[in-house]
Order: sequence, then structure tokens, then C-alpha cells
Amino acid sequence: MLTAAVLMFTFASLDVAFHLRHNLDAFVAYDGDPIDEFLKTSYWLSVMKMVCYVVQTFIGDSILLYRCWVVYNKRWLVIVVPVLLWLGTTVCGALTIFVQATLEDSSGALLNASSLVPFITSMLCLTLATNVLTTSLIVHRIWKIRREVRHRSTIHSQSPLTSVLIVLIESGLMYTCSIVILFGLYMASNNAQYGVSNAVVQIIGITFNLIITSVDRGEAVEPSSRHNHSHISRHGSAGSVPLHLINIQTTVTRHPDKDISPIKSTSVSSKADNGSGKETWEGGPSYPEARR
Repeated sequence: MLTAAVLMFTFASLDVAFHLRHNLDAFVAYDGDPIDEFLKTSYWLSVMKMVCYVVQTFIGDSILLYRCWVVYNKRWLVIVVPVLLWLGTTVCGALTIFVQATLEDSSGALLNASSLVPFITSMLCLTLATNVLTTSLIVHRIWKIRREVRHRSTIHSQSPLTSVLIVLIESGLMYTCSIVILFGLYMASNNAQYGVSNAVVQIIGITFNLIITSVDRGEAVEPSSRHNHSHISRHGSAGSVPLHLINIQTTVTRHPDKDISPIKSTSVSSKADNGSGKETWEGGPSYPEARR
């Protein structure tokens, strides 16, 4: 996960750097119309920006596959279809980079050139399918385990899996929605596709690092380690060590004409919670004053 986070940070930073360099070339160093500079689809900066997008998508989808594989106890059969979709996305991305690097700039169609449309469309469809399928499998697995835990347990408290489920849904929806928007803009040949595609490179890194940071802050795990004694006594059935409360009391009797004299019998009572929710008393005589 550390390697993936570093790679995502690296390529996201490179994408910003390439865009800044392209803007400087178009608006500062170029003497002609800046639009002509951006119309050069096969320009090395444009190609490198596509490389950043493809590599970022490759890393993001591979992390999704890894998480799905781990959640299903490392069963390879579960991720066969997502892996095939992931490989198809990678192949289409590599072909997109190659075609763009060898594309003639005379058409001025940018990424909507007829030779690029099939590869880019296939890449977006495959990565969207990979994201939706893998996230759905992870959510289904966690939801199924959560239902089994709630069915078997008598404790009516929020399961730690609930928070994990929420984090996965939120992060998955962020990435999925961005891909859906980009796909729609690309099919409509809208120029907003370039701004959204630039944002997607950053969103991919944010999406998967969000889960890491949330778990690190404890938002995806129930703070069971901070339970106090009252919580333990209420949920005694979840533990193996009962809670004992020892009360030692002395009863005294006051007489108007006599000095204060204590009763020689001392009541020692032990209240134990054996985990079944019932209290048992042991030891000491049955004095009402000795019990509360």
C-alpha cells in the first residue's frame, strides 16, 4: 500500500507539472495563437499527460483487485473477471498512448480523432466496469459478514464493519461518478472532458488514500479499546472475564440512652456478572442494610 501511495503521488504530481509546462509553452514561450499549441495532440507533453492518466488508472484498479482478493480470503476465482477487465483496460490504454504519439496533428480533433475514439472509449468502459464490479464484490462481502455477525450476536451495537462499508461506498462512488462524467463528456465531444480527465488523475489517488487515512484515524474501526467498565458489564456475554463488585458495609445502631455500638457482624457481599446479564450475590448474612 505504501508503494502504491507513493506511485500515485508521483504520477499525480507529474501530471500537474506537465500541465504547467504546457501552459507556459502555449502562453509564454509560443509566439503564435496558444490554441494552436494545444491542438498538437501528438506533442510530447500531451502524450505524457495521457501516460499519467493510464498509469494512474492502472494502479488504482490494481489496488481495487488486491482488496477484493484479500476480502474474499485470497480466492482467485472471485477476481477472474475483474482481472480480465483490468488487463483489457491496460491494453487499451497502451494502444491509446501509441496511437496518440503517432497521430497526425492536421485534423485538430484532439482526443476525439477517429483513430483514438475506439481505444479511449474501450478504456473508459473497461475501467468503469472494473470499478463497479470490484467495489460491488467488496461491499457485498462485507455486508454479508455484517448480517451474519448481527444475526449471531445479541449485542445491539454498531458493528465495525458498518463504518468500513460506508468508507468503501463513499470512496468507490467518488471514483465511479468521475468516470461516468468523463465518459459522458467524451462521448458528447465536449471540451469539458479535458478538465475532468485532469481531475480524475487526482481523484484516483484521493479515492484510495482516503481509505488508508480513515483507517489510520480510527474512523473505520469501532473504538472497542476505549470501552469503560460499565460497557463491559452491559456486554458481559462478549467477554470471558466477569466483573466483580465487592461491597463491604458495617451496620450501626443508635440508642438514646446508650453509647453508639457497632453490630459485631459484618456483611460482605460480592456481586458478579457472569456474562449472562444476571447478577449473583455471594457471602455475608441477609441484612437488608447490607444490600442496595
